[in-house]
Amino acid sequence: MENNGKGLAVAGLVLSIVGLVLGFFGAWFSIIALPVSIVGLVLAVMGGKKLKAVGAPAGIATAGLVLGIIAVVFSAIFFFTCGICTLCVAAKVNDTLNGDLGEINDLLNSLK
Repeated sequence: MENNGKGLAVAGLVLSIVGLVLGFFGAWFSIIALPVSIVGLVLAVMGGKKLKAVGAPAGIATAGLVLGIIAVVFSAIFFFTCGICTLCVAAKVNDTLNGDLGEINDLLNSLK
């Protein structure tokens, strides 16, 4: 079997598409999407180099490269923005619970 890089290019394209789709589903999926997108990007670059070295058309590798870049950017944006939103919500819940517990403590102390 000839190792011309077409398999790497196709794998890079597929992983880039999967990373792009997963990246739009929120914080938990973007945790998976970011590394998948990075691997897809790397495979597309490697496949493109091998295809160009043997003189074969590298359109699939180019598509994988472009989609990989887009997927990495979107996954990173969603990962960090959703992570910040999650931290803000957690802080607000913590503040609310602490305030409610303080009120309950005051009520119990007034009953003594």
